[in-house]
Order: sequence, then C-alpha cells, then structure tokens
Amino acid sequence: MLSTLPELPVYNLWPLELSRGEGCRIWDANGREYLDMYGGHAVASLGHAHPVWAEAIAAQARSLTFYSNVADLAVRRDFAKRLVERVGVGMVGVFFSNSGAEANENALTLARTVTGRKTVVSVEGGFHGRTLLLSAIGGIEGYRKRAAAGGESLFLHRRELPFDDIDAPDAIVDEDVAAVIVEPVQGIAGARPCSHAFLQALRKRTRDTGALLIFDEVQCGAGRCGAYTVAEREDVFPDILTLAKGLAGGFPVGATLCTQAVAEYVEPGLLGSTFGGGPLASAAGVATLDILEKENLVDNARSRGEQIFRGLEAISGVLDVRGRGLLLGFRTERPSKEITAALREEHAILAGGCMEADVTRILPPFGLSESEASRFLEALSTILS
Repeated sequence: MLSTLPELPVYNLWPLELSRGEGCRIWDANGREYLDMYGGHAVASLGHAHPVWAEAIAAQARSLTFYSNVADLAVRRDFAKRLVERVGVGMVGVFFSNSGAEANENALTLARTVTGRKTVVSVEGGFHGRTLLLSAIGGIEGYRKRAAAGGESLFLHRRELPFDDIDAPDAIVDEDVAAVIVEPVQGIAGARPCSHAFLQALRKRTRDTGALLIFDEVQCGAGRCGAYTVAEREDVFPDILTLAKGLAGGFPVGATLCTQAVAEYVEPGLLGSTFGGGPLASAAGVATLDILEKENLVDNARSRGEQIFRGLEAISGVLDVRGRGLLLGFRTERPSKEITAALREEHAILAGGCMEADVTRILPPFGLSESEASRFLEALSTILS
C-alpha cells in the first residue's frame, strides 16, 4: 500500500519529527528534548552538530564541494593516510565509498579477485547490508528470502557458520571459499559479540585454506566498542576490514581497508565510486578523527559502556546484557517495542530494537556523560519496576 507522503513507506517511523540536535540531545518539531541513546542507528559518534565538525565541512564547501575520483584531492589523501594509520592491524590501503553496504560489496570483490574462488561464508545472525548480494549472503534468513526469486537465491555459492561455534570453521571453510565475512560484534542480531576464541578460529582456518577473512566493522568499528576497531581490541588481524556509520561523524562514507597482500591485486577499474571519498566526506572524516583524539571519545565510549553494562546487570527485569563499549543490547520479558516506546514517551529517551523482539539496543554518541548514562538507567529501572 502506498503512503500518502511522497516518500515510500519502507520504514516504521517513530511518532515524532526531529528538528535539531546538540551533543547527546535532540529536539522534535514541538520543542520536546530527548536524550539520544540510539545515535541515529550508530552513526552520530560525535553527537549532533559538533561545532568543529560542522566548520570543517563548511570550510571545505567554501573551497571545493565536489570532484570525482578521476582527480587527486589532498583532503582525500589526508583522510586515507590518517585512517590507515589509525586503524593499524596490518591495513595498508583504503578505498572510499558511500556506505557500509558498498564497503562490504567492495570487500567481496577484492576477496574473489585475490583468490579466484566463488564461495562466501557468513555467520548466523550477521548483517552486511541491504543490496541484493549482501542480503543473499548474510546470516539473517528474512533478508535472504527478500533476495530470492522463485525460491532460488540470487547467490548460490554461500555457506553459513553457526554463531560463535569455534569448531565449525574446520568443517565449513575449505579451499573452495573465497572469504569469510563476520561482524565481530553483531549489530542487528542484538549487539552479540563474537568470542576471542571464535575470531581466532576464523583467522587460523582462513589462513590454512587460503581464504580471506573480512571483518565487517560498519556498526561496531570506528571507536564504538571502546577501541577504534574490534580487530584492535581482540588482537585478531583480518585481511580486509570495512567501516562506515560513525566513520565521518554522520556524513555518508564507507571504507574498505586491506593488507599489502590484498592491495597487490588492485588495479585501475577494479573498484569505483562517483561520490566515494569526495571532498566533503573526506573533510568530515578528518575532522572526526581529530575530535575523537582530542576529546578522548573512544576512551569515554569504553568507560560509559562499562558503566551502562554494570548498571543494566543490576536492574531487576533485565534478563541478559551483551555487547561492547557503546554497542549494547539487553533482554527483557516485555517486548522491546514496549520498552522503547516507554523510554520515548514517558522519559524522553530514544533507543532501538533489533531482530530479536525482546532485545533493546542502545548506540549513543561517544560523548555521553556519566549523568546521562545514569538518567537512562534510572528511567529503565522505573519502567521495568
């Protein structure tokens, strides 16, 4: 059924219209102020309307708004250099695109180019984007069905690993596999972290078989889990790593990073993007890296995440807590949609759900204060009591 609005009705919208934001606060069109514990779906890493970030974009717009990748740009070179250095974990090169889905598509292109193989292995519960290919290879059945036609999958060369099963890689990953793609902390599945042992098992098996290991850190990376990447936090180095969401503080950009062994296969024409790594996105990305460092926001994400995790465990009615840093999920007996509605309507706090109906996710900006975290915990305690 078509909406009466010009926009197609592809989202179940919250019953409010947002108009402006500042830090971890956001206001609706009626002037009501909310505490943003959702961060625009893990995107607003710096919070809203950070003045340094906004000025960096404005200054770049006054200089050069856009030119495609056919031309060299100092600001893009700067962003690439800074990002590769910040990520570390063996990454030497980066290709910029517009989104996490594009970053993951590019990662799979690289993996199949390097190995000459077809098969892609994903993990149960893994979400990697809404393109037809990524829906078809992901670990969520509902999205795979959307990418099927006549009961047949768009992509037939797919295998699936059970979530966090450390014995499964030896049985499922072999010399026919081009890549294993995994979210080290799953997002849509409800902030489920893969264990260190599972990530190590993936790393060992892919090396033994010549497959590539891809870390999809679109949601969990760029500082959200208390280190710049989960690869860094877990000390497990993939062959390819993808970032997006909060990478440029809210400006659309995706990044596909790779090791030297992968970079040696890259030649002109292999990847492409009209808008990827444009001047505005690159300026926003550089400003975001600067702000994260100067304001110690990654450390704060870790500290506030620990505070909230402990606080959630202490609340009667919270059955389970999972996640890392400021990518957290908690299970309750009541459905998540009731919890998020009560937080929003009764306490002016924004939170989100996931594919598990009884798990609520919180993904706030990294600058969340101790008192703001406490406000959220007190509100949730009141709702559950």
